[in-house]
Amino acid sequence: MSGKPIQYDSNTALLAPENSISFFGRWSWLILLLTFASLPFLIYGGVKSLKVAKSEIREWLPEGFDEAVAYDAFVTNFGIDEMVVISWDGAVLDDEDSLARISALKSMLSEEKIGDQPLFTKLFSGPDMLGQIQKGQVGYESALSRVSGLLVGRDRKTTCIVGYPSLTMKLASGELAVDRILVMEKIAEIAARAPVRLSSDQLKMAGPTIDGAVMDLETKKSLRRYLGMTVLAVFLVSWIRLKDFSMAAISVLFSLLSTALALSILYYSGGKMTVTMILLPTMCFILGISGCVHIINYYRNSLDSEPRGFAADKAAMLGLRPCLMSSVTTAIGMFSLGVSKIEPIRHFGYYSGFGVLAGLLVILLVLPATMHVMESFLSKKKTVGGGANPQASVLPKKKDIWSGYVNWVSHEHALTTIVFLLTGSVIAIGLFRIESSVKLQNRFSDRVKLLQDYEWLEDKLGPLVPMEVVLSFPADSKLDNWEKLQIVKRLERSIRQTTSIRATLSAATYEPELPRGKRLGDKIERRTILDKWNNEFEQLIDGKLVSVTDGVSKWRISARIAAMNDLDYGDLIENIRSNVSHQLENLEEPGITGSVTGAIPLLHKAQHQILSDLAWSFVTAFIFISAVMWILLRNLAAGLISMLPNIFPPIFIFGLMGWMGKKVEIGSVLTASIALGIAVDDTIHFLVWYRGKLSEGMPRFKAIRDTFQHCAKAMIDTSLICICGVAPFLFSTYMPSYNFALLLTGMLAAALLGDLILLPALLAGPLGNFFRPRAVNQTHGTSPHESTSPRSSTDKTELDETDFDQASMSRVSDELPPPPHSRNLTGKPR
Repeated sequence: MSGKPIQYDSNTALLAPENSISFFGRWSWLILLLTFASLPFLIYGGVKSLKVAKSEIREWLPEGFDEAVAYDAFVTNFGIDEMVVISWDGAVLDDEDSLARISALKSMLSEEKIGDQPLFTKLFSGPDMLGQIQKGQVGYESALSRVSGLLVGRDRKTTCIVGYPSLTMKLASGELAVDRILVMEKIAEIAARAPVRLSSDQLKMAGPTIDGAVMDLETKKSLRRYLGMTVLAVFLVSWIRLKDFSMAAISVLFSLLSTALALSILYYSGGKMTVTMILLPTMCFILGISGCVHIINYYRNSLDSEPRGFAADKAAMLGLRPCLMSSVTTAIGMFSLGVSKIEPIRHFGYYSGFGVLAGLLVILLVLPATMHVMESFLSKKKTVGGGANPQASVLPKKKDIWSGYVNWVSHEHALTTIVFLLTGSVIAIGLFRIESSVKLQNRFSDRVKLLQDYEWLEDKLGPLVPMEVVLSFPADSKLDNWEKLQIVKRLERSIRQTTSIRATLSAATYEPELPRGKRLGDKIERRTILDKWNNEFEQLIDGKLVSVTDGVSKWRISARIAAMNDLDYGDLIENIRSNVSHQLENLEEPGITGSVTGAIPLLHKAQHQILSDLAWSFVTAFIFISAVMWILLRNLAAGLISMLPNIFPPIFIFGLMGWMGKKVEIGSVLTASIALGIAVDDTIHFLVWYRGKLSEGMPRFKAIRDTFQHCAKAMIDTSLICICGVAPFLFSTYMPSYNFALLLTGMLAAALLGDLILLPALLAGPLGNFFRPRAVNQTHGTSPHESTSPRSSTDKTELDETDFDQASMSRVSDELPPPPHSRNLTGKPR
C-alpha cells in the first residue's frame, strides 16, 4: 500500500499524481467495516440507556452534608418516606355511602399484590385513625382535632386514605425500591372497579410516591416525544439549508450515530438515564448535526476542485480545525458542570462532555469514509455553490445588505461597545437578586394534573409535604416510655404554637386521655390505661413513629408543610431548630438530642447548592475556554477580549431573571456553561477568518467587513440549528426541561447578537490591535498612530464605501484564497 504523498499548492488545490491513494481511499472500507461491526452494540446500548431510572431525592446531595447524614439516619430508623394520599370530591365523614366507598377502596388496595408481596405495607383512612384514637378513651371531638389537617380536613368532614407502598422494584444495584408508576397505575385501575367506580380524573392523588411517578412519566414522555420532534425539526432546517434531501438525510443519520455512541458510553459505563440526563441525547444530536453539516458542505465544495477520490480527504482536512475547536470548547463547558456537588448535575456534565468528544470519531472518520465510498452517487447531487467558481456565489453585490451595517458598526465602534457594556452592567445587577427553587410548583407546568390535585387536597385536607423532627433518648436514660412521650408532646405543641406549622403527627397523636381525679378509682383507671398503652407500645414501633435500636429510642414528629406555598424554607427550618434546642435546654434530663430532617431540609440545601454550582461551573468554564482562546490567538489579552461577546449572554439572561424575580432551578444550572461552550464556536470561526485576512496583508476594517460578509450567514445557520434542536422541549410540562430549552435558546440568540454586533465593534476599536498576528505587526505595521487608530485614512476610505465593485472583489478573492479551515455551513468560502 504505497503511494506518492499528497501535495497542495498555495490555493490548496490538490496536485495528485495518477497513482496516488488518498487516506480514505486506503482506509474507508476498514473504517466502515469496524463501524458496522460495532453498530449492534451501539444500538443496543443506545436503546437500553433510554430506560429512565427512578428519581431519588437523596441523589440531590452528596455524602458528607449534615442534611444528607441526618436523612440517611432517618431512613435507617424509620424507612423511606414513600406515601400516597388518595381522596376525591365527596369523600366525607358524614355520609354513609361515602364511608362505604372509602372502606371498599381501602380493602381492595390492601388485597392487591405484586407477585408475592402486597401493593401496600400499610393503609389507613380518616375513619380508621379516628377509631384508633378513640380507643384510648378519647372523645370524638378531641380525636377529630388531633387529625385535623392530616387525614381530615379543617372542615371536619373531608377525609382520605393514606398508603405506604411496598418495595416492588429491584434496582440494578440489587436494592429494592418502590415502583412508583406501577403503584399509581394500580390505584387508578382498582378505583375504577365496582363498587368504588372512580375514574382517574375524579381521583385526587399526591404524596412523594405520586410526585416521583409523575416526574418519571414526564421524563419518559420527553424522551419519546420531544427527541423525535428534535430530529424532525433539525432535519427540516438541514434540508432547507443544504437544499438537498439526500445530504440532509445523511447529516441526520450520522448525527443519530454520534448520539448512539454517546448513549452507549452512558449505558456501558454503568450510568443511568435520570431526569437531568434526558437532555443528553438532544445535546449530542444537535451538536453532532452541526459538525456533520460542516463536513458535508466541505465535501460538496471539494468535489469541484479535487481529483476523483480525494474530496473526502479535503473535507476532513478543512473540517478538522473548526470541528475540533468547537467540540473542545463545548466539552469544556459541559465538563465544568463536574464541579457541582449535586450528583445528577455532575454526571450530566461528564457524560455530555465525553459524548461530544466521542462524536468527533463519527464526524471526522465515519462520515467522510461513507462519502468517499458513495462518491459516484453524491457527485451527481451537487447543488448551487458547487460550480467551477464557488467563490462567485458569495461575492458581495452592489447593494449587499450587510455592507452598510458593518460600516456603521465599525464607524461607531465606541458607541456600540459602550452601549453593550453599560446595558450588560445594569442587567448584571440582577444577578445579585437571583433566587433558586426546587419546590413542587416550579417542577411542573400548571397543565399537569398533579399540581391541580395538590391544590385541591391542600385546600380540602391540609399540607402534604413532610418535615421530620427526631428526638433521640440515650440507652441509659432513666425515663420510661410514658415520660418520653410527654417530652415529645411538649415539643410538638411548641412547634405548632411558634411556627406556621399547624399539622403534625407523632406518638402523642394516639395518646390516651387519663382521668385526672385523685380518687382510688381514678388511680386504678389511670394505671389500667397506662398498662394497656405500654402493652401496645409495639404498635407505635410498627407504625414507624418510634424506633428502638440497642436501647436508644428515637421518637418522630412528622410536621406537614404545604407544597403549594411561598414559604422561606430556610427561616422555617431555623425556627424549628431553635425551638427544639430551646426545649431540650430546659430539660433536666441529659443526653437527649434532636434533629430536623426530611424532604424539606434536603430540598433547601439543594436549593442553595444550585446557585453555588451555577457560579462555580460558569467560572470554571470561562477560565478553561479563555485558555483555549489564548492558545488559539497566541495572545492573552486577545483571548480575554474575545470572551466578552460570550459572557454577555448568560449575564444578560440570568440578570433579567433576577430583575424579573424568576427562580433558578435544576434546568437553569445546566445552561450557562453549556451555552458558553457552544457560543464560542461562532467566535472562533469569526476570529480565525479575520486573522487569516490580516495575515494576508488586508487592512483591518476591510478584514472586518470581509469576515462579516463570509461568516455571518454561517453563524446564523449554526445558531438556528441549535435553537431548533432544543425548541421542542418548550412544549414540555416538566419545567426543568422547559427552562433548559428556553434559557439555552435565549442565550444562543444573545450570543449571536454578541458575535454580530459587539465582536466587530471590539475589533474595529483600539482593542482590535491585540488580534493582529505578530507577523502582521512586524511586516505591515506603519506608524504607531496608524497602528492604533481605528480611523486611519486608508480604513476611513474603506468604511465610506457602501458599494462594492464586483470585478475588483473577484480579483481580491482570486489573489487572497481563504485559509483551509474557514468555510461556512453552506460549503462556500467565507
